[in-house]
Amino acid sequence: MIENISLYILQAQIKEIVNVEPSLSSIEIVEKCFKLQNHSHVIDFRGGVKVKDLKGGTFSKAELLSMLHSTQDENQYLNVENKSSNDRLSTLEDEIKQIRKMKEFFAVQQPQVYATISPISNK
Repeated sequence: MIENISLYILQAQIKEIVNVEPSLSSIEIVEKCFKLQNHSHVIDFRGGVKVKDLKGGTFSKAELLSMLHSTQDENQYLNVENKSSNDRLSTLEDEIKQIRKMKEFFAVQQPQVYATISPISNK
């Protein structure tokens, strides 16, 4: 009998919380009634809290396999794109090295070019 009375009081308290704050999840309602919950001690208030409410839902095996296949396809595509980008970067680095070598070559040759040009005289 005492259990039934406390159960009615608890149900009234839960209804009041739900009416005041209807956006609360089941676990938030439990925490308002019984304080914070932890893994070693969780209160069941017979309100229908299910594992999926706490975990955020479940997927079927077919849905999980489909998601896995999609993720694998995306990873394969991204790996190809990454390799292509790395190849282009390598090509650009090689071209920059060649340009620097040509610049150094012309810098060394420049004094010789000035020596072969004779000054113009006004005679």
